[in-house]
Formats: sequence, structure tokens, C-alpha cells
Amino acid sequence: MNRRIPFLAALTLGLGVSCAALAAPIVPQFHSFGPLPQATFGGTGIPNDRVAVTSEDTILLALSVSPRYAAPAVADNGAGVFTVQAGVSPDAPSPVDPYALWNFNYFVSGVTQNLTFVLLYDFDPGAATDALEHGRSTAPGALVPNPAQDSLNLGMDFLAAAVPGIEPPALAAFDPNAEGEYSFALVAYTALGLELARVAIQVNVLANRVPEPGALLLAGAALLAAGRRRRT
Repeated sequence: MNRRIPFLAALTLGLGVSCAALAAPIVPQFHSFGPLPQATFGGTGIPNDRVAVTSEDTILLALSVSPRYAAPAVADNGAGVFTVQAGVSPDAPSPVDPYALWNFNYFVSGVTQNLTFVLLYDFDPGAATDALEHGRSTAPGALVPNPAQDSLNLGMDFLAAAVPGIEPPALAAFDPNAEGEYSFALVAYTALGLELARVAIQVNVLANRVPEPGALLLAGAALLAAGRRRRT
């Protein structure tokens, strides 16, 4: 079992945020998309050149997606939508404790004690999952390092556990082999429960489809036929 708990799981906090304010799908939202040189996401070699960033007052919130170790590369459309490959990571503690081939990364700076930070994450591969069905990890600014950052995987056990600081998603478990659409948001709230800043991204997970040998032969024959037609 993975026992790594990020700063956002430090303490459950009762926010004065209405359910109606959260009852909507999460869509990409940020002020800029590009390099964030100061971010390491708590590791070494994690790309920080394709990051969704929101700045408000002194607060900076950021999210990105990266391959786990030597997993296939992550693509993005420059508008907060990342594309990754479905599958189980071969690197420990996976595949015994199945992790995805990709991680999601967060970064927070400019933390003040009168703010609360909420990370919303998605186990449901269906499109446009309502935010009320996302998992939530919450922490008040008093318990948040400054800056705070980490690289997480939806296969990590604590994200599916009802423990202090974590309210797991409506869907009980994450399947790293499932194709679909996942969404994430990192939100800063004031002491009154009003949203101050938000960054959000979407991740499209696709299977690695390798053409059948017969399909490759047919494609090759078609190309040869087209070449002959051009020469005659």
C-alpha cells in the first residue's frame, strides 16, 4: 500500500462553499500555458515546460501531466488538454499496486494562512464528469508549505481512501487500462469560502492501438497500387 500523503491531504476542512457551486463538469481553465521554471513537482526530470498556470493576487496555482518514468510521452493541445496512453506502469509499486503510465502534477506558491486549497481529481473515464463526483483533497494555508508541489498518480491508494483530508471520488476505484476523459482542478478559497483562483486541466486517455498484421499488408498493397497508377 502506498502511504505517501501530499500536503493537500493534511486536514479535512469544512468550507462554506455551496454544492451548487461545485455541480458542473470541470473544464480547462488557466491564465497561461507554457514553462514554469520554478516547478520541479517534487522530483527530478519531471517536465515543467507545458504547464497550466493561474495567478491571482500573490497566489500561483499550476497543473500539468507527465509520463511516469520511461512511459510513453504525453501530448497536449496547448489549451489545457493532455493526451496520454492507457496502461499499467511497470515501475514499483506498480504493477502489483497498479499505477497509470502518467502522473498529474501540482504547484502552489504565494500561500497565505487565510486561504484553503482544494484539489479535485477524477476516477470516472466518462466525459464531463460532474465536479461533485470528483475526489477532493483539502488543506488550509496554515498547513501548506510555500511553495508546495508534488507529482501524483491516480493509482495511489490514499486517493481512494476516506481518510482525514481526502474525500474519495464517487467511482470507488481507478482503472489505469480504461480509455476515457479525466479532469483535475486546483482551487484556492478565501476564509469565507469564496473561490479566489482556479486552474483546471483535462486528460484524454487512449489505448495504444497497433494495426493488425493483415491491416498493414492491405495498407502496403494499396500504397503500391497507388504508386503504379501514378507511374502509368
